[in-house]
Amino acid sequence: MKKIGLMLFLLLPVTVFAQQMSQQDMQNMMAQLQEVQACMQTIDQNELKNLETESKKFEAEVKGLCNNGKRDEAQDKAMAYSKEVINSPAMKTMRKCTENMSGAMKGMMPDLSPEKLAKDFSSKHVCDEI
Repeated sequence: MKKIGLMLFLLLPVTVFAQQMSQQDMQNMMAQLQEVQACMQTIDQNELKNLETESKKFEAEVKGLCNNGKRDEAQDKAMAYSKEVINSPAMKTMRKCTENMSGAMKGMMPDLSPEKLAKDFSSKHVCDEI
C-alpha cells in the first residue's frame, strides 16, 4: 500500500509538466521514475516499520519533555534523533535512489540530502514545531 502511495506522490506533479514536455522528455522521466521505484523497493521494509515506530515513540517523548518545561532536553534529543535517522541505512538508500535524477525530476522529489534533512533549530525550537 505504501508503494502505491509513493507512486501517486511521484506521479501527481507529472501531470503538471506533461503538457510542456516533449514525448522523449516524458519517456525519459517515466524511465527515471521506474528506476527510483525499483530502487526504493530494495529498502528493508522492517527497517522502515522500525523507523516509523521509533518516530512515534520519539515524538511522544519530546512532546512530554516540552509539556514539562524541559525544552533544552527536548532540543538535544531532537538533534540526536535527527542525526540517527539521517544516517540510517533506509535514508542512505533513499538518497542513493534519487541522487541521479535529472533537473525537472529533482524538483518533484523531496531533497533527501543530509544537509536538508538535518533540521537547523538554531533559530527555532523543537517544542515550537510540534
